[in-house]
Order: sequence, then C-alpha cells, then structure tokens
Amino acid sequence: MTPTKTRNQASMTGGAHLHWRSLGDTGHHRPPVVLLHGGPGLPDYLAEPAPMVADLTPAYRYDQRGTGRSPWTGRHTLACHVDDLAELLDAWNAPTAVLVGHSYGADPAARFCLRHPHRVAAALLLCGPFTGDWRTRYRDERIRRMSRGSRPACAP
Repeated sequence: MTPTKTRNQASMTGGAHLHWRSLGDTGHHRPPVVLLHGGPGLPDYLAEPAPMVADLTPAYRYDQRGTGRSPWTGRHTLACHVDDLAELLDAWNAPTAVLVGHSYGADPAARFCLRHPHRVAAALLLCGPFTGDWRTRYRDERIRRMSRGSRPACAP
C-alpha cells in the first residue's frame, strides 16, 4: 500500500503560515513522528527518512518559520518555534508525538520536551541540542585559530 501524502498550510498565532507535509495514515491511533529539520534557514531535507515510519504511523515534516514555504513573521526565538510545534500538533489532532530533531531542529525539539513533556511520546535528537552557551567558546577558539590579518577588527 502506498502511504497517503498530504501537503497543507497551518495558520499560526500572530499570523504566520507554516507549510507542512504528512506521509502515512493520519487517522492512525499511534503518536505521529515529527521530523524537525536543521538550519536555521535550510529547507526541509528529511523527506527521505519519512517513508521509513509512514507504514507504522504518520510522519510529519514542516518548514520552520523563515524556511522554505514558511515566511518569517515576528521575532525569531526558539520559544516561538516551540509554540509553533504545539500549535501544529493541535492542528494535526496529535495529543502526543515522537520528535526527531536534526541539528538545529534538535533545539526546538529539546525545548519542546522541557515545556510540554506530557505531549512527547519519545524524542530522538541528532547532532544537537545546543542548549548551553556554546557560542562564546566556539567564537573564541575560531578567532584564536585565525591569522592576525583574518581576525575581525574587534577581536584581540
């Protein structure tokens, strides 16, 4: 049996519109798998793994705000991405979900787990999350490795 493919747009709080796709029987009673792409700014690239679970439960993918077919509206925060995911689960009539976050997608997935643990059946976080202050050490090390001529003017 060929899994059913669905494409749609959801209107979010604040007027944003998020483009999403599903694969599989969305009337299934098991929690769906939600694949959260990385980036930020990379369009959805997780179409290939979606069929691996679509015969068992629906697989959803969506273009996060500012990516692909989902233009950015409002302030860019991880909290906004968490709210978007909660609203999408409501739109999909999914009280719980299995979250698979890759790279940047692991951040909103992890933060969703912390804010809405009752809505997470399971989570798989790949190449992330980056929840601590990793940027300061990363930037310091990057500048240290640069030649003096390549360093930004404000660098020591």
